[in-house]
Amino acid sequence: MTTGNAAPGQARSPGSPHSPASPAHSATGPEKGGVIWITGLSGAGKTTLARALMPHLPRKALLLDGDELRAALGVEGRHFDREGRKQLAFTYARLAGLLAAQGALVVVATISLFHDVHAWNRAHLPDYVEIFLDVPEAVRRERDPKGLYAARAPRPSDGAAGTASPMAGVDLVVEFPLCPTLRFQHSDSLEWMTGRILETLSRI
Repeated sequence: MTTGNAAPGQARSPGSPHSPASPAHSATGPEKGGVIWITGLSGAGKTTLARALMPHLPRKALLLDGDELRAALGVEGRHFDREGRKQLAFTYARLAGLLAAQGALVVVATISLFHDVHAWNRAHLPDYVEIFLDVPEAVRRERDPKGLYAARAPRPSDGAAGTASPMAGVDLVVEFPLCPTLRFQHSDSLEWMTGRILETLSRI
């Protein structure tokens, strides 16, 4: 599923009929577990979208953010190589599955760009919704919320390259989703994206 008929670079109207006006699931019905996997490179807006979505989900909705998960698991500053990242991605997926099995709607905001991980998620996670934020490198570099791109820029003093942990999509090869449930671009408004996600959830 794609984001519809709007062309790349064309912003969707915030007045969309799918504006997030109500929770994705009825408050009177039984809570249903599921996993919303928001993926994209650094600066794509994964956490921003996840946090915008949360107020519109049922009370038993949980957010698992990649950076916060690293801190909780005690692996800050480690496992930034490709194999380490993949192992962490599977850990996030299994944790999301465990919570979803207990009735939680779990929103995961993570890079985790591995075909193996995406395939495992589709095979094992209930009501799995995969969202890919397809944002151009120029936009991501301009946003650079964590200063990761800036850390790789040559030093003005001597032109030497900056030093930092290996970065997905810059130093490490990534595998973009082959068939995401939804694909969004940087011109899509948060309200429009949230509405599309809620619409998708309502059909599951």
